[in-house]
Amino acid sequence: MIIERRKRPYKIFDRPFVFFMGPQRSGTSWLDRYLRSRDDVCLPDDVKEVFFFDRDFDKGIGSYAAHFHPNDAHKIITEISTTSFDHELAPKRLFDVFGQDVKLVCPLRNPIVRSYSLYLHYLRYGIVTGSLKEACEQHPQILDSSRYADNIKRWLKFYDLNNINFVYQEDLESDQDLYIHEICDILDIPFVPLPIELRARFNVTTFSNFGRVAGYAQRFADWLRQHRLYFLINFAKALGMKRLIFGKEEPDAVKNEMPAEDAMFLQEQLGQEIEKFETLVGYKVAAWS
Repeated sequence: MIIERRKRPYKIFDRPFVFFMGPQRSGTSWLDRYLRSRDDVCLPDDVKEVFFFDRDFDKGIGSYAAHFHPNDAHKIITEISTTSFDHELAPKRLFDVFGQDVKLVCPLRNPIVRSYSLYLHYLRYGIVTGSLKEACEQHPQILDSSRYADNIKRWLKFYDLNNINFVYQEDLESDQDLYIHEICDILDIPFVPLPIELRARFNVTTFSNFGRVAGYAQRFADWLRQHRLYFLINFAKALGMKRLIFGKEEPDAVKNEMPAEDAMFLQEQLGQEIEKFETLVGYKVAAWS
């Protein structure tokens, strides 16, 4: 049920806008790469995420719109945001800007596997240190962003449940072409086959041997993003600095390969989350059975 609705004050884009609002480690980087491989989808220039609706909203709508440069071939404009899902103010901010004139897509993943993957991801970037339990104390978002039902209820204050399109990384893992068909149907764009170089590259992770250096590098990169100095980040990537500091990409977390202690801890913390989500959406997620 919609609790709050306000009329959108003005139109920012001249074509359909799609906002991916699912959390990190749910196949979002793969989705970004696939959509950027197409000629008919406009995404932010030079950067994957703008971080506007969670941390940079005070910069104004003009700042957000300036990240997009649609051309005549672009059928839709979209951003894949991974930090809006569990942000307290993001749903209201998105609604205040776009009203109902936005299509929402929510990529998800088994919450236990996703949280463990996020833990490994934060270790890589020096955001947390130590064991899984210690990391969750340092950064509660590792668990909180996997409490899907609680977070989605915040979005339901502004958007009807049937306006949120849920997709699941496990479906991407099992049949990438079928997953692409589903995404294209949701976005109302023609099916375009997956480029060879993108096959199987979803949610890779790395392990850095330079944790403190990685932390400094990540904070510096965040500062550069805040000031829209994306070209410096991209230049460093081209020089191989990202791989040097953060390590070589390796396959991501798999549930049956988690250390037993970590699996037990996550089961204690998140064991009821699948049932709560399925109750909210009204169906069983076959990919999580």
